[in-house]
Formats: sequence, C-alpha cells, structure tokens
Amino acid sequence: MQKEFEKYLKSVCRCSPEKRFLLTVSGGIDSVVMAELFHGANIDFDFAHCNFHLRGEESDGDQAFVENMARRMEVRCFVNHFNTQDYSEKNGISIQMAARELRYAWFEEIREKNGYDYIVAGHNRNDMVETVLINFARGSGIRGLTGIKARHGSLIRPLLFASRAEIRRYADTHMLSWREDSSNAETKYIRNRIRHVLIPEFEAINPAFMQNATDTISRLGQTEQLLNLALSQIKKSVWIELPDKFLIDIDKLSDFPAVETLLFELLREYGCTPLLVKSILSSFESIPGKRFITRTHSITRDRNHFIITKNVAPIDAEMPIDADTALVTYPIHLMISSMILSAGYAIPSENKYAVLDWDRLVFPLTLRRWRAGDHFHPLGMKGSKKISDFLIDNKVSLSDKQHVWVIESDGNIVWVVNHRIDDRYRITADTNRILLVEFRDPFRE
Repeated sequence: MQKEFEKYLKSVCRCSPEKRFLLTVSGGIDSVVMAELFHGANIDFDFAHCNFHLRGEESDGDQAFVENMARRMEVRCFVNHFNTQDYSEKNGISIQMAARELRYAWFEEIREKNGYDYIVAGHNRNDMVETVLINFARGSGIRGLTGIKARHGSLIRPLLFASRAEIRRYADTHMLSWREDSSNAETKYIRNRIRHVLIPEFEAINPAFMQNATDTISRLGQTEQLLNLALSQIKKSVWIELPDKFLIDIDKLSDFPAVETLLFELLREYGCTPLLVKSILSSFESIPGKRFITRTHSITRDRNHFIITKNVAPIDAEMPIDADTALVTYPIHLMISSMILSAGYAIPSENKYAVLDWDRLVFPLTLRRWRAGDHFHPLGMKGSKKISDFLIDNKVSLSDKQHVWVIESDGNIVWVVNHRIDDRYRITADTNRILLVEFRDPFRE
C-alpha cells in the first residue's frame, strides 16, 4: 500500500514529495493510516486537529490521541476548538455543514500563515461512492455525481485509491491503533444510513457494486470535462457581462436543448439549486418581474433576460420578501405565489402552507428567526399568544425551537413558518386575492 500511495500522490494528486503538507488528522482510522503513509514516505508534514466538542469526553480523547501521535512522529500539531452549535444556529445550517465550513476555513488559514503547500484530507474510495449517493438522493446535477476530487486547489485526497476494507487491513497488519467515533454507528445520519444500510443491499445484489460505482464515477468525471467545454462555447452566445450585473438572453437560451440543465449550470455558482431552476423556468408562463433569491444573488426575469445581481449585503438575520418574489432559497426554502381566490378553492391543511389575504399584507414582508417576546394570534384564536408559549404547547423540542422562522408584515407576525398562520390574515368571504407560501425542505425533495 505504501508504493500505491506514493504513486497516487505523484500521478493523480500531482504533488511533489518535496512540498510541505498539512495533514487533517481526526484520530480515526483513515487519518491515522494516512499519517503513517506520509511518515513512511519521509515527506515533510504536520498535523491539524479540530475539537468540535460535540461528543464530550470522546472529543477530548481524540485530541489527546492525535497530540500523542504527533509527538511520536516528531511533527507539529495545530489544535483548534470550535463552538459548532453556535455557528450552526447563527448561520441557519446543519451541524455537519457548520463543522465543514469551520474546519476548512481554519485549515486554509494555517496553510497560508505557515507556508504549507497542501492541505491533506483522508477520504477513501468508499467515502467517494457514499458522497455520490447522497448527492443523487438530494437531486444533484451531474457535477454532484462525479465524486470527490483527488485534488481541488490546495486540497488533496491521496487515499481515494484505497477502499475502507484495504485501509483496515493495512491498519491491522501494522498493528495501528485509532479512535472510533461512536456517532459513526448511528443511522440517523444520511451518510451512515447509506454506509450501513443502502450499500450492503447493493452489494447483496452485485458483489462488484463498489468497483462498478467507482468506474461509473470516473466516466462521469470525464463527461463533466466535456460539459465544461460545451458550456464555455454556449456561454459566449447567451451571457452578457455588465459592470454591476449579468444577463442571460432568454430567447437564445431557449434555442438550446436541455434548457433546465443548461440554466442550472450557468447559475449554480450564484447559489442556484435545481429547485430554483424549476421555479425560474415556470416563470416563463407568468408576467415579467418575478424575482428569485439565493444566499448571495438575486435573479430577476424581465421580458428578454434573466438579470443576475449580487445582494447588496449578506442575507443573514432578516430577509425582505417583496411582492414579486417567487422563491427564497436562503436561509430557508419558500415557494411564493399569488392568485385570485376562486369559488371552491381548497385551503391546504398541512402546516407547510400559509394561505394569506393579500390585501391585508404590507410589502415587503420580512423573514426572520422568532425572538423572545414575539407574539401573534394563532389561527382559530381571537386573543394574542406568545410564540414561546405556542411552541411549548405544540411540544416543539428545544433544538427545533432554534430553527423556527416567522414572516412579518408591517411589524405583525403573519406566519410561524411550518406551524400556524395569524388569524388576522386568514382568508375570509371578503378575500379577493391570496398569497400562498409553501415551506420546502430541500433534503426531502
């Protein structure tokens, strides 16, 4: 395995062994074997370890283990402590995504300050297949099906040539010790369910599944290269770059096949999701002026173009929703439409929908997290109730409370998102036009 590792490092990762490497070491079997392989190759490297304090004494034990290994190998060990929970709540993202953002930003900071050439992660071949299956389940485009790259800028992954079983055999043969993360066995996490439930089923159908999946991922990677070449040519005819915005010519775009895929590829670097693309394309059937908002940009459809502009300020605590907004993808997914109320209209009963009387609303609306002291008139009640009491009465857990959002109109809360609308904004016999808002969970689409 040592020779395979050194060959992969040079030929696939395109790294010279004379460079300096910063190894991201968690203490798990993959990072331990990776460190041993680097040590065996007599390469200049040091460690970086993140303590996210998510598993109590286990997290501290991981840190002590990595520090002891660094002392044995006589290398430097950088350690950082993160309040992952706070970062997750502040940015409205999952714990897993928060940990990823925090650690890679810190790794890059160390690399730049200390003159390392590469950041090294210990992902293996199984990780790559699992990632592709996760992306497939979430509705990824072709890029999400091309797997984890062996090299991306200064980040390299020199263990992608090896399966998890091969890494385990190496560790056992060399009598290595490592730390087991107890959460790896919990199937409540998507990756673990794929690892422990889905992949074994595929292997029962075909024992060669893992190798076949790896070969398919490789071919999709080559397909991506062809896609990039085609996109660079198409972009010349449909894309207009101006000092403060970008335009996409709708008529010219419509001349090409696979418009949905093409539009997603053109817009994905601006925070666009497949769900957003579907909404943008559906705007062809409505009047111009529809606006679609991502974390970083706004996309407006006028008569002849899609207009992409950068959001003036980062969207975090509060998000304005004006009368032309059709979809919001950050910090949560909301699909928004309006219509004239017709006879026999069936009001959706699920909590994920809000049906509001348009004429009682004052635009722009505001999307924000709920705050202590917030109150509203729950549908069916004449009096006011604190949202904190409403959440308690509805048995919303403490962790879920921190992810509750509200929509506000002129200082009044009109909807506790995914829970209950305000009675004052319900539709009545006098309602003429309604605003329909749907909460969408992008991971359950």
